[in-house]
Amino acid sequence: MVAPFAENRIEATGFIDGEEYKLADDGNVYRVVEDGKGWSFHAKLYDPVEVANSYVVEDQQVFRVSPDNRKRYLTSRNFSESFEDLGEGEVGLRNLVAEGRNRWGSFTLQSEATPTVEDYVQLRQQILSNQSGFLDAVVAPSQDKAHSGVSSLKCVADAKTDDMITSKSSLSTPLVYFKGGDDFWLEASFYVEGARPLTLMDLECEFAELHPGIRLMIFESGHLGAELKALDKPKFEQAAENAIEFPMDRWVLVKAHFGLSTKNGVVEIWQDGKKVVDAAGTTLPFRSAIYNSLEIGISAHSFGSQASTLYVDDIQISDSVIGNSPEDLTTQ
Repeated sequence: MVAPFAENRIEATGFIDGEEYKLADDGNVYRVVEDGKGWSFHAKLYDPVEVANSYVVEDQQVFRVSPDNRKRYLTSRNFSESFEDLGEGEVGLRNLVAEGRNRWGSFTLQSEATPTVEDYVQLRQQILSNQSGFLDAVVAPSQDKAHSGVSSLKCVADAKTDDMITSKSSLSTPLVYFKGGDDFWLEASFYVEGARPLTLMDLECEFAELHPGIRLMIFESGHLGAELKALDKPKFEQAAENAIEFPMDRWVLVKAHFGLSTKNGVVEIWQDGKKVVDAAGTTLPFRSAIYNSLEIGISAHSFGSQASTLYVDDIQISDSVIGNSPEDLTTQ
């Protein structure tokens, strides 16, 4: 047991089964005991030294530093992707995540054939080294459908089996950088066939256990919204009396704005130009959290017995308003 930390060292406070827990700036979670007179160590959530060693700031630019070779990679808060001129299938995927593009860096194919982390990491390495093709899940540039141009990102995920929490088919980058007080904007076009996936995008803090973060999702009701994957998982849903379903078998333009804060965050979501969510709440899991990982595609397919196919095109990421102002979109 330790003495309670000063208030300015507390990153977040939460309750589980009536017990109060504190996350301190040493990265540890403590349970409050003895009527608040002491704290008992509960778990390690993140390593502040690892986080500090992972970034270098030069000339107002933030670089991610590789722990293996100390190589620096410029992070980004503004970029776009239309998946053109990459090829298709495994070839297109290897071109998409090539280091020289300095944008996307990884992908996840979690399925019945690769249900564990070890399984899908091994498959990823084999695909990148041209030793394997796709098995039952797919994530790759494709000319099957396109919102603009001739290509989009095609993601295919079978329904999860009974012993799986979810299946996945997604693309990710570890080179975004958003923190408390920042604004995160996303615009992208999505086309869903088969079953609706649970999540379309995850913005995560991969330094912390279980990778907490905020995600754009389609609830089991079929309505677009968001959820903070942390604490008591606050949800940002459409008002029941005005809720509209996420359409199938056509392109849907989605715009999302997350104002990042542990207390006074903002969540705004538009579907085909109509604002469907306008809410406030917790959008950052703890005060010093850095959202450094962006996952796009079928980042979770958890409901039903059908496979889900998702096409994604014309992605834009920004730290300021994309295109029209929120007021213009609301009145369209």
